Amino acid sequence: MRRTFVALAVAVAALVLTPGAAAASPSAPDRDCGTIRLTGSLPKPSAGTSVRQSVTIGPDCRVVTGPVTVAPAARAAAAAPFHTYSEMYDCCGIVMSALYTDSTATTAGGQVTSSSTTWSTHVNREPWNAGWSVSTASSSGGCAGACPTATYNHHAEFSYQGVFDPTGDWYYNVHDSKVVLSGNGTARCEQSVTLRHSFIGWNWVHGC
Repeated sequence: MRRTFVALAVAVAALVLTPGAAAASPSAPDRDCGTIRLTGSLPKPSAGTSVRQSVTIGPDCRVVTGPVTVAPAARAAAAAPFHTYSEMYDCCGIVMSALYTDSTATTAGGQVTSSSTTWSTHVNREPWNAGWSVSTASSSGGCAGACPTATYNHHAEFSYQGVFDPTGDWYYNVHDSKVVLSGNGTARCEQSVTLRHSFIGWNWVHGC
């Protein structure tokens, strides 16, 4: 018997779940959780550390929110770019789609005097030239001259066509990442992922 679960709205700390009922489809899995949007905000970690949070779609499509954790940073120097990541894992621990950003700022007198950003994506491909693909990706923002803050917005959309859905119409992940660099040397990252259809055991990991 095919069952479709509709996620209920849940708000935990900085996390928001926005549900949507999944439409009937011959390619829909038995444990589809409908449309889900997860958001989170993390502060700039202290020098030499990174912060991350893991969010899992659990039994009955309930969202299980992990704590914000602090760990040694993979990038050693404090002057290294402000790195963020938004990764969507399947129930087997494989990264389906991901968005990464690196942003830098030069400050003086409490102002951002110059800044820049770059972004990259990752997709899981299947051996027969199938799997996840980048549909579109873009970046915008920054500031001209001296500014109190420099804000960059990054956006990436991912489609899937492969063994779990040969039509290519069912799964679609959208990642958004916002980086705010302040003239006082602080920063924060805000991230979200919107899943057109989701599955029990999927896990979102985001951090900076």
